[in-house]
Amino acid sequence: MITPLTLVLIIVGYIGALYAIAHWAESGGQRASQLTNSVLVYVLSIAIYCTSWTFFGSVGIATTSGILMLTIYLGPSLLMLAIWPLMQRILLVKQVYHVTSIADFLSARFNRSVVLAALASIVAMVGIVPYLALQLKAINSAINTLVDGSEQSFQLFTWLIWGGVALFTIVFGIRHLDPTERHPGMMLALAIEGSVKLVAMLVVGLFVSFYLFDSPWDIFSQLQQNLPQMADTMAQKPALMTWCSYLLLAGSAFLLLPRQFHVMVVENAKPKHVLQAQWLLPLYLFLMTVFVTPIAAAGLLMLGPENPDMYMLALPMASGATWLTLLVFVGGFSASMAMLMVSGMTLSTMFSNHIVLPFLQRFFPKSGLKRYLLQSRWLAVFVILGAGQFFYLFLGESYMLVNMGMLSFCAVLQFMPLVICGLYWPSVTTKGAIAGLIAGFLIWGYCLLLPSLMNSGWLNSSILTQGPWGIAWLRPEQLFGSQMQNISHGTFWSLIANVSCLIMVSLFTSTTAEEQRYNAEFIDVMSDKGEDNEALFELLPQDIELAPKLTIIAGIFGQYLKADLVKLKVDMCLLEVGLSVDEPVNVQELANLERATERLLSGITGASVAHMVVSQSNLYSQSEKQVLARYYRQLLTQLKISPAQLRQQLNYAKEKEQLAKQYSAKMEALVAQRTEEWQAAMDKLKRTQNQLVEHEKQASLGKMVAGIAHEINTPIGVCVTAASHMNDQVNELKRLFLAGELDEQEFVRFIDTCLEAMDIILKNNARASNLIQSFKRVAVDQSSEQQRQFLLKEYLEEVLLSLRPTLKQLPHQIVIECDADISCHTYPGALSQIVTNLIMNSILHGFKADQVGNIVIEASLANQQVDFTYRDDGVGLDDEGVKKLFDPFYTTKRNEGGSGLGAHLVYNLVTQKLQGKVEITTAPDQGLIYHIRFPQVLENQSHDTHYQI
Repeated sequence: MITPLTLVLIIVGYIGALYAIAHWAESGGQRASQLTNSVLVYVLSIAIYCTSWTFFGSVGIATTSGILMLTIYLGPSLLMLAIWPLMQRILLVKQVYHVTSIADFLSARFNRSVVLAALASIVAMVGIVPYLALQLKAINSAINTLVDGSEQSFQLFTWLIWGGVALFTIVFGIRHLDPTERHPGMMLALAIEGSVKLVAMLVVGLFVSFYLFDSPWDIFSQLQQNLPQMADTMAQKPALMTWCSYLLLAGSAFLLLPRQFHVMVVENAKPKHVLQAQWLLPLYLFLMTVFVTPIAAAGLLMLGPENPDMYMLALPMASGATWLTLLVFVGGFSASMAMLMVSGMTLSTMFSNHIVLPFLQRFFPKSGLKRYLLQSRWLAVFVILGAGQFFYLFLGESYMLVNMGMLSFCAVLQFMPLVICGLYWPSVTTKGAIAGLIAGFLIWGYCLLLPSLMNSGWLNSSILTQGPWGIAWLRPEQLFGSQMQNISHGTFWSLIANVSCLIMVSLFTSTTAEEQRYNAEFIDVMSDKGEDNEALFELLPQDIELAPKLTIIAGIFGQYLKADLVKLKVDMCLLEVGLSVDEPVNVQELANLERATERLLSGITGASVAHMVVSQSNLYSQSEKQVLARYYRQLLTQLKISPAQLRQQLNYAKEKEQLAKQYSAKMEALVAQRTEEWQAAMDKLKRTQNQLVEHEKQASLGKMVAGIAHEINTPIGVCVTAASHMNDQVNELKRLFLAGELDEQEFVRFIDTCLEAMDIILKNNARASNLIQSFKRVAVDQSSEQQRQFLLKEYLEEVLLSLRPTLKQLPHQIVIECDADISCHTYPGALSQIVTNLIMNSILHGFKADQVGNIVIEASLANQQVDFTYRDDGVGLDDEGVKKLFDPFYTTKRNEGGSGLGAHLVYNLVTQKLQGKVEITTAPDQGLIYHIRFPQVLENQSHDTHYQI
């Protein structure tokens, strides 16, 4: 047995690793984006289909029917071979209508029906929430197999896992209000989990087949010899109806389960990924299946027929392979966690968008609760996952929970007729879709859900044998006298009811003019020809002011978003339709703006609620609709053609125009990309240089601060010592006075001591004050960009004073030769930085180690120009050094503290800041002379100065 602490550490470590990986993927880095947008991550995330029910439960199913087990994987594989035409249309609808879930997809197809979206959400929740309980059961059973603990510890494990999954779902799945935004962190985490469970399945399969036994054929041979009845049971062939039903259920569930639809459609980064997934996904499923039957047979041989669902764990555990046992547990845990996480996110979005929001919009349209839509989704995650948790705790090992996997598949199957007919049958109606979904769901509940509740002991089971009111041909498991396996029976009759009602109601009910228009628009979208020909409406009068309309649009988004996001959404609407705030629009352009608003809002609330909100906002008034209809009628009359003929001609012209636009767009995109890359490189180069220059300046200032602090410490320390001595003398005087021993001689001596101490304190305080004032002026000048009037010689002496802590440790001599009355009006900070860098360059690069150097600074006036000369008697420069002196990063002491920016900074400060010129005179062993000339009075510069390379 594995200790509970070990298991807790493994679970926490694994979830923590997923958090870290997901956080990295959300960082937006180039590598992270490339990885999360890759086809490999897409395929592995689709593998969320393989939940713990397939990871553990497939082995259990294989012990009773190995061939039937294959349908769970074969159904999706067959679907993938033919899915591309279907996925092309689904992905197009997702892009155009901002689809967020399967319920939102159905609503977007069927005239943005609020009723259909709510009904689809209810079907999904009723069908899937018990399926969540199955995942929790798998985790709990795995823990029960591994850990020898109390019932309380098992439940504690389950609740901790439930909380961790809920938090992970919120952090990386529901951080943003618009669920159409991709979640790269979550997708990468799903891909990691898909990899882990595949590796675990393969490793345990190889271990069982070639370590515990000689080969898979050896396992089957021993099973046939030792347990022939079990071998026959595993090899039994299911009825054709059962086989076909399971294939259909697995294939439809692979596409239409809320979690599958989300990762395949909503999170799809590139439609072409589907083409590669057509063969990669079947390969993945094959690898997940290849060892299932050998593991099941080995479990029967070694462990007996009890609890076959846990053979994956029990076999390596019984063989003492602890590491493999933990790997299998992590694989099963990954399968459960992935399903719980994505299901919680998708169901919470469906619940908030299609149940909560329509309710608030219909009964409380002005409610402020709509501003907390995101928070309501967070709460819904805990509610939905909590419902699955309580479902598991109450049903336990019941018949219903054991069969919940296929029951959920059959519930989701009810979406398939609506999706197929909606994409390929133009005449299907919203009423038909609602009728079909209700009929199929009711028959599913009657033929599958109701018997499961009765077999679990929740309801009286007499109806199963006698039928309602004693009518035998209405028995739920033998409806109309049919004799089929229960899952096949429910699948057959629910699908018959669904399709029949969908077709019959669509054929025999009328549709509104709005629905007819919307159906035509949707079919055009399927052909990628849904845009209006704007050229036909150029003659419409531009008589509609846009500002009031934008106020209405802002009010629409303001019901759900904060003010800054509202403005962003309004700007996005204008950008999408190419309108300007200051220009009036015509009725056709306003119609385009209305559609753009509805599309963007549908990403937040779903298509049905978005249509309801925009329609109720009166953005497009009735009079404006009438104007647009009148112009349409006039146009058709003038052209003397039918609407169908007009549409054909527009589509033909538009196809030619689109080819030209596509070529032009590609060229423009290429040019824009190259320009953007060049500009980004230049901006980065400038930022880097400015940062380096600023770093050099701050480093110099920092050294000055440290030196001045050390220099000021000496006079301040003397003051402290003198004050301390005077304090001792005062205390001694007080003692003598109180004791009556104070005489005139002692008092005179005390007065002399005080005068001497006060003199020391005053002199050293004055010295410290002078140092501080000098440092303050130089430091402020260096850190600011202000011009001011100053005396040149006095300022140069202050700069040297600020460098005194460094210079007094060296033997070099510095002399200033400048008239005391020379005044300048320029940037003193630039001059201070120039002098500081020149002196530091001489100290670091100019003088030899044992040399006593001399530095002379001369300044004079000529024609309102300052002639500034700086010379040292150091080693000088050769010809190559002269050429490179002012280049950035050139230094003669690369590994001895030189950055190569000092002389470069001097050149930039002189030529740009002081608007002067700088030249040098030098030769090897002849020292170095800087000839600097700059204006005595510099005109104010209104622009910022940037140092250029």
